[in-house]
Amino acid sequence: MDKNQAFEYYVFKLLEWYNECADNNQNNDLSTLKVLKLLFFGVAITAEENSIDTLLDKPFNTFYAMPYGHVESDIYDSIRRKEFHNLNINNSSLSINANLQFLDGDIKNKIDTSIQKLKNANPKLILMTPFDLVELSHRWYSWQFYFNKAQRNGSYSELIPAQMIKLEQKFFSL
Repeated sequence: MDKNQAFEYYVFKLLEWYNECADNNQNNDLSTLKVLKLLFFGVAITAEENSIDTLLDKPFNTFYAMPYGHVESDIYDSIRRKEFHNLNINNSSLSINANLQFLDGDIKNKIDTSIQKLKNANPKLILMTPFDLVELSHRWYSWQFYFNKAQRNGSYSELIPAQMIKLEQKFFSL
C-alpha cells in the first residue's frame, strides 16, 4: 500500500468516527487542515520512545513544523495536486468516492489501532475545530522547537525527526 492509499483509508476511518459522533444533519468539517492535524495525532499516538515500524516510521514519515502545526508534507503536496482517486478534500469538507474497507494488511491494522487509541484518548477530538487542533499541536515540543528553528533560518518549515515525536510528551486535548 502506498502513502496515498494509506491516507485515503485513514481519512475513511476519520469519516466513520465523525459520523459516529456528529449530528446527522450537519455536513462534515473534515477540511484539509483538520485532516492533516488528525493525521499527525493518529500517527503520534502509537509512536513511543522505543517503538519501531510505526505509522511514523512508514508510511507517514515526513512531518514538518509549519505555521499551522505538524504537516505530513508528502500528503499535503498530494492534496494540493489532487492526486487522490477516492477522496475529494478542500478547505471546508471532504467526500469519499469509494468504500475503502477492502484494504488489508499491516498498515490497515496500524491505522485501525491508531484511530481507536485516539478515540480512547479523546472521544471528541474528531469534533474539535481545525484551529483548536492547530492550537493543540502547538503545545507539542516538536512543533515549538522546529518551527522556532525554521523561523531563525528565515523559513516557515522545518523537518521534524521522527525520534523527536517518539520521545516527547503527547497531548490529545486542550
